[in-house]
Amino acid sequence: MSEERKAAERLAAKGIGAIVLVAFAFWAVPQVWDKLSPFVIAIPLAAMLQPVISFAQNKLKIRRGISVVVLVLVLLGILLGLTYWVIRIITEQAPSLVGQSGNMISDTIGTLQRATDNLMNNSSANFSPQVQEMMRSAFSNALSRISSWATEAAADVVGFAVNIVMGLPYGVIYLSFLAMALYFITLHYADIRSYLPGGKRRRQDSNTTRLTNSALRSLMGYLRVQCTFALMVFVVSLIALTIFGFKYAGALAMAAGVMEMIPMVGSGLMYIVMGIAFLLTGDPTSGIQVLALTGVLQLLRRILEPKLMSNNIGISPLLSLIGMFVGMRLGGILGLIGGPVAMAVLVGALRGNLFRDVSDDAYILARWLKKRWEKAGDEPDDEPGTDAGAEAPDAAGETDGTK
Repeated sequence: MSEERKAAERLAAKGIGAIVLVAFAFWAVPQVWDKLSPFVIAIPLAAMLQPVISFAQNKLKIRRGISVVVLVLVLLGILLGLTYWVIRIITEQAPSLVGQSGNMISDTIGTLQRATDNLMNNSSANFSPQVQEMMRSAFSNALSRISSWATEAAADVVGFAVNIVMGLPYGVIYLSFLAMALYFITLHYADIRSYLPGGKRRRQDSNTTRLTNSALRSLMGYLRVQCTFALMVFVVSLIALTIFGFKYAGALAMAAGVMEMIPMVGSGLMYIVMGIAFLLTGDPTSGIQVLALTGVLQLLRRILEPKLMSNNIGISPLLSLIGMFVGMRLGGILGLIGGPVAMAVLVGALRGNLFRDVSDDAYILARWLKKRWEKAGDEPDDEPGTDAGAEAPDAAGETDGTK
């Protein structure tokens, strides 16, 4: 078997394997998260607790089991406190905010309708009656759609609050499983860690382990960056909105923090819509305050993002932006979130020469194709109407006759 054929077979096998692996991942990841999410969440939490446990063992001379119990209880108390605070904001402030938003939506639609009527009256001399009627119909349909969308969004907020309250029993059960999983994983973390990527009981020189390590580092770095920005937006928004005197500062700051974790959307979308709504409803002070707040937040993100991205993910902001766009085109919002992680993994794999075998096989095939192309180009074309095979016997016959 030729070297070129072996290279082609290896490339085909690796390509098929990659397709099967991606298809399996798309099926397996949601299944694993649905069935084992408390244990998946407990692993990074246990890793975060290890330095504190080591300090308690080495410096404070506290047994590992006791320190694990204390830390798990403290962490569980923090989670319960945050959950109670979030539920309180949702149940107390969200309904009032939605009720007030109805008046805001009506005022905004009325203001836009009056502005549209004034525009049409002032431009009536420049357009025919048919064009004016068409423009009025288009503006009316647009305002109707905006009103319908805003009403549905307000209803979704109320439904979300109701679902949160109705899901409290399941949330308590889920939190108890998370606490128990965190305790056992933290207690035996050293042994469990040895089986995970980068652990002592796994081959560190295999391509699979190196790719997995790169993916986990990039994913954790990306999550750290997004959580950092979300926390920054929440804290700054809560302080600023409280100083400005907004009635629902906590709920608005929480919504802004959650939206900030969505790439290419962020809290700016919410604040810009709010600012325009305040300006149109005759409250320019609140509108300017909200727009100034989102300007400060966007400035902070632009200053901190390149440094945090390069430190935590290991790629430049340009590559991260390319990964976001490609991921968005392939997988929507989930692709938008996972695109930078996939780009970081790809860049890490290229830097670590993990695809050297693939590139060598591709080079062998390319060299073979180039030779075949050059050989085909060097062969002379036969003239039309001639038969090279028939000329040889004629020449031989003439020679025999001469003899």
